[in-house]
Amino acid sequence: MTTVGDTRRLPSLEDVAAAAGTPVSSLALRHLYVGPGALGQAPRLVGELAADRRGDVVVLADNVPYAGPNGEVKRSLLDSLAERGAMRLVTLRSGADRVHADAATLDAASRDVGPAAVLVTVGSGTLADIGKVVAERHDLPHLVVQTAASVNGFTDDQSVLLVSGAKRTTPSRWPDALIADTDVIAAAPRELNRAGVGDLLSMFTAPADWLLADAVGLGRPYNPALVDLVRPHGPRLLEIAARLDERRPEDLADLARLLSISGLTMGLAGATAPSSGTEHVISHLLEMRLTASGREAAWHGQQVGVATLVAATVWRRLRATVGEGPLPALSLPDEDHARERVLRVFAPLGEATAQECWRAYASKLATLAREPARLADLRRRWPALQPSLDALLAAPADLVEAMRSAGAAVRFSQLGEGYDPSTVTWAVANGHRMRDRFTVTDLAELLGLWNNGDVDSVLDELDGLGAGR
Repeated sequence: MTTVGDTRRLPSLEDVAAAAGTPVSSLALRHLYVGPGALGQAPRLVGELAADRRGDVVVLADNVPYAGPNGEVKRSLLDSLAERGAMRLVTLRSGADRVHADAATLDAASRDVGPAAVLVTVGSGTLADIGKVVAERHDLPHLVVQTAASVNGFTDDQSVLLVSGAKRTTPSRWPDALIADTDVIAAAPRELNRAGVGDLLSMFTAPADWLLADAVGLGRPYNPALVDLVRPHGPRLLEIAARLDERRPEDLADLARLLSISGLTMGLAGATAPSSGTEHVISHLLEMRLTASGREAAWHGQQVGVATLVAATVWRRLRATVGEGPLPALSLPDEDHARERVLRVFAPLGEATAQECWRAYASKLATLAREPARLADLRRRWPALQPSLDALLAAPADLVEAMRSAGAAVRFSQLGEGYDPSTVTWAVANGHRMRDRFTVTDLAELLGLWNNGDVDSVLDELDGLGAGR
């Protein structure tokens, strides 16, 4: 696997198929084009996807202009596809600055796209999430054209949607093909490509949460072969981060490919667990809180990058506190007390959102209460798990330095208005209470290590590194 100074290639689709134990021909994502001039593959791909199908080629996008080597990307794409026949451009608009993947937007997109020969989605990760849902609803072949190396969700069969105001990962449809033209990515705002570094930084914490969840039998089984497609390339990510502003074509190509492979691992795992743990629930809560208050959140990857620093610190403190021996006794919270607390802490997001969060969290608690052997098995297995967990984690100071090298935010306050200390503390304290997955903060709470003082100590430790709040 790639290490610092290693010039060997990053994983290919063939490598992904091998890790999944399946022929490459059985992968739902059949084409992955990353590099300069990749946009030129669009006419051929659309022709292949539209073979023997009737209807228009529909381009789904927002009203944001995207610069490319031959002019605005949507315009040049439409021109290049003109020979294919009937074309339609469906532009999603929102009263806010950005399009959000809520029910109203999904319904509007589905209505406006309608039956078609092929769907081509152009834009951000949110646009791709919407496109994947629309493609599933109409059973459409789907080509995604990403315009920045900003997130890893372009290449999986899941979409992060707003359900009753809560961020929820929902099954959708694999894209058939992805184009990541590095000429387009190089022209994207720096903040978006920095967000891609932030999203990938979760490789240093999320797999450990996944392994932990597997140890208590919650969620999808941990798959080391899928983790090994991405995690060993952490040194390459840190190299890219250190010179991201130079916009080297080979760095942008590797960043886009790492994001693509990361997305594929989530789809093949059947959940976002390979790349989504404590850091993502913190990010989700911050976005939910800002949206509920009428503010626009920072880019997803920007939030995840800073939240990964928090997650890494939680892991470091827990490992240091517990030590090398077996786990101390674990104690589940009382159900009535937990319900009151969840509904209270999420009340600022609205009653429907608070109830949705409680539904998910209650499911997790009920499973653990109904099957106490899960926690007993974790205590028994803990000493044997420690080396594997430590191999997946990274020191918070090293991650802070990597984010600084990329010119990315290392404090939430650097992300804009709304990221005040009380909001950040609230999101860090309660992230594990918004969904049914088991993470390191769940474990910390069951060990009695997640009270207000513990949360403050984590953030104070990061403050000592010039990061965190």
